[in-house]
Amino acid sequence: MEIVRDVDSGLHTLLGVPMTHHIFFLSSSLESMERIIDNIVERTSFHFVNGSFAEAFVDAAEAKGKKAIRHSFLPGERIPMDTVIIPNNIELICITQNETSNGSSVPLKDIYELKKRYPKVPIALDIVSSAPYPKVDFKKIGCAFFSVQKGFGLPSGLGVLIVSDELVGKSQKKGYHDFPSLLSKSLKFQTPETPNVLDIFLLGKVIEDMNKKGIQKIRNETEEKAQLLETLGTVFIKNLSVRSKTVVVLETQEKTKAIKEKLKKAGIIVGSGYGNYKDSQIRIANFPQHTLVDVKRLVREFKKV
Repeated sequence: MEIVRDVDSGLHTLLGVPMTHHIFFLSSSLESMERIIDNIVERTSFHFVNGSFAEAFVDAAEAKGKKAIRHSFLPGERIPMDTVIIPNNIELICITQNETSNGSSVPLKDIYELKKRYPKVPIALDIVSSAPYPKVDFKKIGCAFFSVQKGFGLPSGLGVLIVSDELVGKSQKKGYHDFPSLLSKSLKFQTPETPNVLDIFLLGKVIEDMNKKGIQKIRNETEEKAQLLETLGTVFIKNLSVRSKTVVVLETQEKTKAIKEKLKKAGIIVGSGYGNYKDSQIRIANFPQHTLVDVKRLVREFKKV
Protein backbone atom coordinates (compact mmCIF):
# COMPACT_ATOMS: atom_id res chain seq x y z
CA MET A 1 0.00 0.00 0.00
CA GLU A 2 2.87 2.38 0.77
CA ILE A 3 4.48 1.57 -2.58
CA VAL A 4 1.24 2.19 -4.49
CA ARG A 5 0.60 5.40 -2.56
CA ASP A 6 4.03 6.75 -3.59
CA VAL A 7 3.47 5.90 -7.26
CA ASP A 8 -0.04 7.35 -7.25
CA SER A 9 1.12 10.64 -5.75
CA GLY A 10 4.23 10.87 -7.91
CA LEU A 11 2.38 10.17 -11.15
CA HIS A 12 -0.31 12.76 -10.39
CA THR A 13 2.50 15.28 -9.96
CA LEU A 14 4.62 14.22 -12.96
CA LEU A 15 1.84 14.14 -15.54
CA GLY A 16 -0.36 16.84 -14.02
CA VAL A 17 -3.20 14.41 -13.39
CA PRO A 18 -6.08 16.10 -11.53
CA MET A 19 -7.63 14.42 -8.50
CA THR A 20 -10.76 13.79 -10.58
CA HIS A 21 -8.74 11.06 -12.34
CA HIS A 22 -7.64 7.79 -10.77
CA ILE A 23 -4.66 5.53 -11.44
CA PHE A 24 -5.21 1.82 -11.94
CA PHE A 25 -2.60 -0.91 -12.50
CA LEU A 26 -3.16 -3.63 -15.10
CA SER A 27 -0.95 -6.14 -16.90
CA SER A 28 -0.40 -4.25 -20.17
CA SER A 29 -1.71 -1.56 -22.48
CA LEU A 30 -3.48 -4.16 -24.59
CA GLU A 31 -5.39 -5.12 -21.46
CA SER A 32 -6.13 -1.43 -20.86
CA MET A 33 -7.76 -1.30 -24.30
CA GLU A 34 -9.96 -4.26 -23.42
CA ARG A 35 -10.92 -2.90 -20.00
CA ILE A 36 -11.81 0.49 -21.49
CA ILE A 37 -14.07 -1.14 -24.08
CA ASP A 38 -15.59 -3.49 -21.47
CA ASN A 39 -16.41 -0.68 -19.10
CA ILE A 40 -17.52 2.12 -21.39
CA VAL A 41 -18.80 0.78 -24.70
CA GLU A 42 -22.14 -0.99 -24.82
CA ARG A 43 -22.49 -0.97 -28.61
CA THR A 44 -20.33 1.41 -30.68
CA SER A 45 -16.90 3.07 -30.50
CA PHE A 46 -15.13 5.44 -32.91
CA HIS A 47 -11.44 4.92 -33.75
CA PHE A 48 -8.82 7.08 -35.45
CA VAL A 49 -6.57 4.58 -37.25
CA ASN A 50 -3.25 5.15 -39.02
CA GLY A 51 -1.12 2.27 -37.79
CA SER A 52 -0.87 -1.12 -36.13
CA PHE A 53 -1.51 -0.07 -32.53
CA ALA A 54 -4.54 2.03 -33.40
CA GLU A 55 -5.72 -1.08 -35.24
CA ALA A 56 -5.18 -3.08 -32.04
CA PHE A 57 -7.68 -0.80 -30.29
CA VAL A 58 -10.20 -1.61 -33.03
CA ASP A 59 -9.45 -5.32 -32.60
CA ALA A 60 -10.09 -5.04 -28.86
CA ALA A 61 -13.52 -3.53 -29.50
CA GLU A 62 -14.50 -6.05 -32.16
CA ALA A 63 -13.29 -8.97 -30.02
CA LYS A 64 -15.75 -7.80 -27.39
CA GLY A 65 -18.58 -7.85 -29.92
CA LYS A 66 -18.77 -4.07 -30.31
CA LYS A 67 -19.17 -2.12 -33.53
CA ALA A 68 -15.94 -0.21 -34.14
CA ILE A 69 -16.19 2.64 -36.64
CA ARG A 70 -12.85 3.55 -38.22
CA HIS A 71 -11.68 6.97 -39.34
CA SER A 72 -8.61 5.86 -41.29
CA PHE A 73 -5.83 8.22 -42.33
CA LEU A 74 -2.29 7.86 -43.62
CA PRO A 75 0.86 7.98 -41.46
CA GLY A 76 2.05 11.57 -41.66
CA GLU A 77 -1.37 12.95 -42.51
CA ARG A 78 -2.82 15.65 -40.24
CA ILE A 79 -6.54 15.28 -39.68
CA PRO A 80 -8.64 18.42 -40.17
CA MET A 81 -10.77 17.85 -37.07
CA ASP A 82 -13.42 20.31 -38.19
CA THR A 83 -14.31 17.87 -41.00
CA VAL A 84 -14.64 14.78 -38.79
CA ILE A 85 -18.24 13.73 -38.17
CA ILE A 86 -18.86 11.64 -35.05
CA PRO A 87 -22.19 9.75 -35.30
CA ASN A 88 -24.77 10.32 -32.57
CA ASN A 89 -24.58 6.74 -31.30
CA ILE A 90 -20.85 6.83 -30.47
CA GLU A 91 -20.06 6.08 -26.82
CA LEU A 92 -16.28 6.51 -26.93
CA ILE A 93 -13.65 8.11 -29.18
CA CYS A 94 -10.38 6.16 -29.25
CA ILE A 95 -7.18 7.94 -30.31
CA THR A 96 -3.65 6.60 -30.54
CA GLN A 97 -1.84 9.83 -29.74
CA ASN A 98 1.57 8.37 -30.65
CA GLU A 99 1.65 5.53 -33.18
CA THR A 100 4.59 3.32 -32.19
CA SER A 101 4.60 1.44 -35.48
CA ASN A 102 5.38 4.38 -37.76
CA GLY A 103 6.56 7.35 -35.67
CA SER A 104 3.54 9.59 -36.18
CA SER A 105 1.47 11.46 -33.62
CA VAL A 106 -1.81 13.33 -33.29
CA PRO A 107 -1.28 16.88 -31.94
CA LEU A 108 -2.97 17.39 -28.59
CA LYS A 109 -4.52 20.67 -29.72
CA ASP A 110 -6.28 18.79 -32.53
CA ILE A 111 -7.67 16.33 -29.99
CA TYR A 112 -8.91 19.19 -27.81
CA GLU A 113 -10.54 20.78 -30.86
CA LEU A 114 -12.43 17.55 -31.45
CA LYS A 115 -13.46 17.43 -27.80
CA LYS A 116 -14.77 20.98 -28.06
CA ARG A 117 -16.99 19.92 -30.96
CA TYR A 118 -18.19 16.76 -29.16
CA PRO A 119 -18.02 17.62 -25.44
CA LYS A 120 -20.31 14.80 -24.30
CA VAL A 121 -18.35 11.95 -25.93
CA PRO A 122 -15.42 10.73 -23.77
CA ILE A 123 -11.97 10.28 -25.31
CA ALA A 124 -9.66 7.35 -24.61
CA LEU A 125 -6.03 8.25 -25.31
CA ASP A 126 -3.19 5.83 -26.05
CA ILE A 127 0.06 7.48 -24.85
CA VAL A 128 2.00 4.20 -24.66
CA SER A 129 5.08 5.38 -26.57
CA SER A 130 4.88 9.09 -25.78
CA ALA A 131 4.38 9.33 -21.99
CA PRO A 132 5.67 11.21 -20.07
CA TYR A 133 6.53 13.64 -22.91
CA PRO A 134 3.08 15.01 -23.91
CA LYS A 135 1.51 17.62 -21.66
CA VAL A 136 -1.99 16.14 -21.59
CA ASP A 137 -4.90 18.20 -20.29
CA PHE A 138 -6.65 15.37 -18.50
CA LYS A 139 -9.73 17.51 -17.90
CA LYS A 140 -10.45 17.01 -21.59
CA ILE A 141 -9.63 13.28 -21.57
CA GLY A 142 -11.83 10.52 -20.15
CA CYS A 143 -9.00 8.03 -19.82
CA ALA A 144 -5.40 7.52 -20.93
CA PHE A 145 -3.02 4.60 -20.69
CA PHE A 146 0.60 3.56 -21.09
CA SER A 147 2.97 0.74 -20.21
CA VAL A 148 6.19 1.05 -18.25
CA GLN A 149 8.60 -0.58 -20.74
CA LYS A 150 8.86 2.42 -23.06
CA GLY A 151 9.02 5.96 -21.67
CA PHE A 152 9.71 4.74 -18.14
CA GLY A 153 12.45 2.28 -19.12
CA LEU A 154 11.33 -0.68 -17.00
CA PRO A 155 10.71 -4.40 -17.55
CA SER A 156 7.41 -5.06 -19.29
CA GLY A 157 4.40 -6.49 -17.48
CA LEU A 158 2.73 -3.42 -16.01
CA GLY A 159 0.11 -1.19 -17.60
CA VAL A 160 -1.07 2.11 -16.11
CA LEU A 161 -4.62 3.27 -16.79
CA ILE A 162 -5.78 6.77 -15.79
CA VAL A 163 -9.57 7.10 -15.57
CA SER A 164 -11.86 10.04 -14.77
CA ASP A 165 -14.63 10.01 -12.16
CA GLU A 166 -17.08 10.44 -15.03
CA LEU A 167 -16.04 7.21 -16.73
CA VAL A 168 -16.00 5.28 -13.46
CA GLY A 169 -19.62 6.37 -13.08
CA LYS A 170 -20.49 5.10 -16.56
CA SER A 171 -19.15 1.60 -15.88
CA GLN A 172 -21.82 -0.99 -15.15
CA LYS A 173 -19.75 -4.15 -15.56
CA LYS A 174 -19.12 -6.65 -12.80
CA GLY A 175 -15.75 -8.25 -12.15
CA TYR A 176 -12.27 -7.67 -10.78
CA HIS A 177 -11.42 -5.11 -13.44
CA ASP A 178 -14.57 -3.07 -13.79
CA PHE A 179 -13.81 0.56 -13.00
CA PRO A 180 -15.80 0.70 -9.74
CA SER A 181 -13.90 -2.34 -8.42
CA LEU A 182 -10.55 -0.91 -9.47
CA LEU A 183 -11.46 2.40 -7.83
CA SER A 184 -12.57 0.80 -4.57
CA LYS A 185 -9.13 -0.80 -4.29
CA SER A 186 -7.25 2.25 -5.59
CA LEU A 187 -8.76 4.46 -2.89
CA LYS A 188 -7.08 2.15 -0.36
CA PHE A 189 -3.87 1.99 -2.46
CA GLN A 190 -4.52 -1.64 -3.23
CA THR A 191 -5.14 -3.74 -6.35
CA PRO A 192 -7.86 -6.36 -7.01
CA GLU A 193 -5.32 -9.18 -7.26
CA THR A 194 -1.72 -9.83 -6.25
CA PRO A 195 0.08 -7.07 -8.16
CA ASN A 196 3.38 -6.79 -10.02
CA VAL A 197 4.97 -5.31 -6.91
CA LEU A 198 8.51 -5.13 -8.28
CA ASP A 199 7.52 -3.13 -11.36
CA ILE A 200 5.27 -0.83 -9.32
CA PHE A 201 8.13 -0.25 -6.86
CA LEU A 202 10.59 0.49 -9.67
CA LEU A 203 8.08 2.77 -11.38
CA GLY A 204 7.87 4.78 -8.17
CA LYS A 205 11.64 5.20 -8.12
CA VAL A 206 11.75 6.27 -11.78
CA ILE A 207 8.94 8.78 -11.21
CA GLU A 208 10.75 10.11 -8.14
CA ASP A 209 13.87 10.71 -10.26
CA MET A 210 11.81 12.33 -13.02
CA ASN A 211 10.07 14.67 -10.59
CA LYS A 212 13.44 15.71 -9.15
CA LYS A 213 14.70 16.48 -12.64
CA GLY A 214 11.50 18.24 -13.64
CA ILE A 215 9.07 17.29 -16.38
CA GLN A 216 9.75 20.43 -18.44
CA LYS A 217 13.47 19.64 -18.57
CA ILE A 218 12.60 16.09 -19.69
CA ARG A 219 10.38 17.49 -22.44
CA ASN A 220 13.02 19.96 -23.57
CA GLU A 221 15.67 17.22 -23.71
CA THR A 222 13.31 14.96 -25.66
CA GLU A 223 12.92 17.64 -28.32
CA GLU A 224 16.66 18.34 -28.44
CA LYS A 225 17.46 14.63 -28.89
CA ALA A 226 14.76 14.25 -31.54
CA GLN A 227 16.35 17.03 -33.59
CA LEU A 228 19.68 15.18 -33.52
CA LEU A 229 18.12 11.87 -34.51
CA GLU A 230 16.30 13.49 -37.41
CA THR A 231 19.69 14.40 -38.97
CA LEU A 232 20.54 10.74 -39.52
CA GLY A 233 18.69 10.33 -42.81
CA THR A 234 15.29 10.38 -44.44
CA VAL A 235 12.60 10.53 -41.76
CA PHE A 236 9.49 8.54 -42.67
CA ILE A 237 7.03 11.15 -41.36
CA LYS A 238 7.57 14.25 -43.46
CA ASN A 239 5.00 16.53 -41.82
CA LEU A 240 6.72 18.04 -38.77
CA SER A 241 3.41 18.83 -37.07
CA VAL A 242 2.55 15.11 -36.78
CA ARG A 243 6.07 13.68 -36.41
CA SER A 244 6.64 11.85 -33.14
CA LYS A 245 9.34 13.17 -30.82
CA THR A 246 9.69 9.85 -28.99
CA VAL A 247 9.81 7.34 -31.88
CA VAL A 248 11.99 8.45 -34.80
CA VAL A 249 11.52 6.29 -37.91
CA LEU A 250 14.13 6.40 -40.68
CA GLU A 251 13.76 5.08 -44.21
CA THR A 252 16.88 2.97 -44.72
CA GLN A 253 15.63 0.64 -47.49
CA GLU A 254 18.07 -2.12 -48.51
CA LYS A 255 20.74 -0.81 -46.12
CA THR A 256 18.63 -1.59 -43.02
CA LYS A 257 20.20 -4.92 -42.11
CA ALA A 258 23.78 -3.78 -42.69
CA ILE A 259 23.29 -0.60 -40.64
CA LYS A 260 21.80 -2.55 -37.74
CA GLU A 261 24.62 -5.12 -37.78
CA LYS A 262 27.37 -2.48 -37.82
CA LEU A 263 25.73 -0.52 -35.02
CA LYS A 264 25.42 -3.72 -33.00
CA LYS A 265 29.18 -4.26 -33.31
CA ALA A 266 29.59 -0.78 -31.85
CA GLY A 267 27.37 -1.78 -28.91
CA ILE A 268 24.22 -0.03 -30.08
CA ILE A 269 20.90 -1.78 -30.71
CA VAL A 270 18.25 -0.03 -32.82
CA GLY A 271 14.80 -1.33 -33.71
CA SER A 272 13.58 -2.57 -37.07
CA GLY A 273 10.59 -1.11 -38.83
CA TYR A 274 7.22 -2.53 -37.82
CA GLY A 275 5.29 -5.10 -39.82
CA ASN A 276 5.65 -4.57 -43.56
CA TYR A 277 8.39 -2.00 -42.93
CA LYS A 278 10.64 -4.41 -41.01
CA ASP A 279 13.33 -4.60 -43.70
CA SER A 280 13.14 -1.03 -44.99
CA GLN A 281 13.02 1.13 -41.86
CA ILE A 282 14.81 1.65 -38.57
CA ARG A 283 12.90 2.83 -35.49
CA ILE A 284 14.86 4.67 -32.81
CA ALA A 285 13.36 5.16 -29.36
CA ASN A 286 13.85 8.58 -27.78
CA PHE A 287 12.79 8.13 -24.19
CA PRO A 288 13.94 9.89 -20.98
CA GLN A 289 16.36 7.09 -20.08
CA HIS A 290 18.21 7.72 -23.37
CA THR A 291 20.53 10.55 -22.37
CA LEU A 292 21.85 13.28 -24.64
CA VAL A 293 25.27 11.59 -24.35
CA ASP A 294 23.72 8.31 -25.56
CA VAL A 295 22.07 9.99 -28.53
CA LYS A 296 25.21 11.89 -29.55
CA ARG A 297 27.15 8.60 -29.49
CA LEU A 298 24.47 6.95 -31.62
CA VAL A 299 24.65 9.83 -34.11
CA ARG A 300 28.45 9.49 -34.37
CA GLU A 301 28.33 5.73 -34.90
CA PHE A 302 25.39 5.94 -37.31
CA LYS A 303 27.17 8.45 -39.52
CA LYS A 304 30.23 6.19 -39.64
CA VAL A 305 28.21 3.35 -41.13
